[in-house]
Amino acid sequence: MGRKRHFNRGGPGQKKKKRRNLVEVNEKAQKRIQREKDRKKFLALRAEGLVQTQRPTNSQEEFGSSSESEAETTVYDELLSSLKEAGGQTSSGDSDIDDESDGEEEEEIEDQRVEGEVEGRGDYAERDAGEEMVDLEQSDEEDDDDEIGDEDGESDEDGREEQKSLEGGEDEDGDSDSDDDGSVKADDGGRDWEVEQEESDEDEVDEDEIADELEEKQNKKDPFFIRVHTDLDEKEVEEMKSRKLEKLSEFKWPVLGQLTLSSNCKTHVVHPYTSKETEYQKLHIKKKLLDHWPSINKEHQKDGSADVFSPLQRELFSSMNSYVDLLYPEVTHETTDKVRNIYCLHVVNHILKNRTAVHKHNNFLASNPGSDSDDFRDQGLTRPKVLIVVPFRHTLMQVVNIIIDLLLPKDGQHVSHRKRFNQEFGDKYSGKIHPKKPEDWQKTFAGNIDDHFKIGLAFSKKSLRLYTPFYQSDIIIASPLGLRTIIGSKGDKHQEFDFLSSIEILVMEQMDVFLMQNWEHVLHLLDYMHLQPKDSHGVDFSRVKMWALNGWTKFYRQSLLFSQLSCPEIKAVMNKYCRNFSGQLSVSNPTVDGSICQVATELQQVFQRIKVDSFINDPDERFKHFTTKILPPYKDSLLKGTMIFIPSYFDYVRVRNYFRKEGLNFCQICEYSNPSEISRVKQYLIKGSRHFLLYTERYHFFQRIMLRGIHHVIFYQPPIYSHFYSELCNMIQSTDAASDATCRVLYSKYDSQRIAGIVGSKRGAQMISSVKDLHMLESGEET
Repeated sequence: MGRKRHFNRGGPGQKKKKRRNLVEVNEKAQKRIQREKDRKKFLALRAEGLVQTQRPTNSQEEFGSSSESEAETTVYDELLSSLKEAGGQTSSGDSDIDDESDGEEEEEIEDQRVEGEVEGRGDYAERDAGEEMVDLEQSDEEDDDDEIGDEDGESDEDGREEQKSLEGGEDEDGDSDSDDDGSVKADDGGRDWEVEQEESDEDEVDEDEIADELEEKQNKKDPFFIRVHTDLDEKEVEEMKSRKLEKLSEFKWPVLGQLTLSSNCKTHVVHPYTSKETEYQKLHIKKKLLDHWPSINKEHQKDGSADVFSPLQRELFSSMNSYVDLLYPEVTHETTDKVRNIYCLHVVNHILKNRTAVHKHNNFLASNPGSDSDDFRDQGLTRPKVLIVVPFRHTLMQVVNIIIDLLLPKDGQHVSHRKRFNQEFGDKYSGKIHPKKPEDWQKTFAGNIDDHFKIGLAFSKKSLRLYTPFYQSDIIIASPLGLRTIIGSKGDKHQEFDFLSSIEILVMEQMDVFLMQNWEHVLHLLDYMHLQPKDSHGVDFSRVKMWALNGWTKFYRQSLLFSQLSCPEIKAVMNKYCRNFSGQLSVSNPTVDGSICQVATELQQVFQRIKVDSFINDPDERFKHFTTKILPPYKDSLLKGTMIFIPSYFDYVRVRNYFRKEGLNFCQICEYSNPSEISRVKQYLIKGSRHFLLYTERYHFFQRIMLRGIHHVIFYQPPIYSHFYSELCNMIQSTDAASDATCRVLYSKYDSQRIAGIVGSKRGAQMISSVKDLHMLESGEET
């Protein structure tokens, strides 16, 4: 039979379930500890001859037939009998034990009464917190019942339709039949096997809860707890707003290389260090995650090594776990999976720690109605805590699969809407291989490359829900375009950005790809981060962290930025939008050998510097220099077959319009060209019927085609991807005019990083600061 669902009038209902409160669990644990102390005390009294040994009584039978229970009960009954015979020799503590044993039935009745009050308080707390905190306020026993991601209490607009699309596992979790309130009733003659099974499950949960409590006490140095309990004052916040970033230190790690630590808050800055610990307690990772981690990261671990991380992952996790902002602009297609695995581990670990804290505070407040909730501020203005921005659908699918493997065991992965997810984000081009494409292209475009998507993820103990509304999600994964369509623009009738108000970790993967898509979407997203929400969304303000109420969440947000290259646009995001009080860590290694070393064609390569006064005037000065000094010599009929490579689409439109105005013989390829146009252009170049070709970097990034008939190359500006330089130069390798081939590059002082990627950091610095404006290099020379 399928699972029964119960709905209350007026909206989605919630299953009423019989649960044991954490406080009750702790009380039982304390009673067991007290009994052990009394047993030891009795043994000491008996050794001194103050009490006599009594035979076991029939009351032991109540505790079962195990030898351990019999021994414990026998000693305890002996203690009670001896103390009763001793009369006035008992202490006040012994009297309490006597009373505790004699009033066992009264205590059971009292437990039932307290349990009823706890459940009532829990429901009241859930109503105050709203649907946003439904999952976080459920007990661990409720999570056990909801292994498949129960959708009750979820305010999705198409909730009923989504319930129909749930995987079959939702009805196959083996839950026993129960009555309407979720409890199982026993016969009058004694407890049946269902009740015994329930108690067995509760005992298991009790041990988990006690272990979590002990773990929390042992992890007082956990960076997560240190961070959430750090309170900035108004003076420090004002200084951070007005003070510029200062470079505090530079140091070097074995794998990451040269690191720079900067901050505008010297009081709370954190100095990361490479941890060499292998025990999860000292790494502050949830044991549950570390148990699943080796199977996920197996291909990246060294053979025979006990270390669960690769050297790169250990250094990255050391910096991430310090909760400093991180800019790592040297991700390659070989290391992409390593980086993705480690940041997924970090964000899931963060969510689980936050969820555990909220859950424990909920249970404590439920059992202590008069407690001051100001001491338990553990929430934000909205529920989402992590935002992961990725460029393609197949990247999102890989991230979600890693999270599922981390959170759930492989033999028991209960994920709602898994079938729908695989259909929408699955590999659209599976089986299609392009052997002529470079390896980095194969890795980047390995699956579904649609760039308009978004999804919410909600955690529970043994399940994961996909496609949850943003205000009921723990993690949001989306593309810049997908978020832009939700946020809208200023002046739009419907704008939605409240879900960005309490983001604590921001991850941006493959930021270099965002440059090839639409960088304006990224800046637009960052402008709407941590704004004051327009609606309360059912939040319990007595539980909201003070720094969130003060509007200081942006100073508590950790930003993890990953890219294949370093460029001013990405560095500007780190400097302008990342205000973490713990500091910023940037990886900045010099380029030893530029991509010019991969040029196989023998040709003269001329680098010509443009004198520019300011960054704003750079486009105008570049266009003027190109049209007056570079283009005229190339109009000669002997120099036909000239490719003009233009990185910026705006510059491309400007040059194209100029060519049309001057009536020049040219053809064009850009990201908006259709396949038929590309075919015609290829024929023009082979036949030599077109003198010039205008070619954009964005098209080359997405297609990486090889063109024949190219004899000369002009780089209107150095390419963003330095390896494009050698690829384009090598296009003329098989032409008859290879000996007369030329290459000319225009650059300004604002292109220093692009030039360094081509010729190396040392030579690039010389070319930028040199008195000469013209530099010529020959293929085969030492660079």
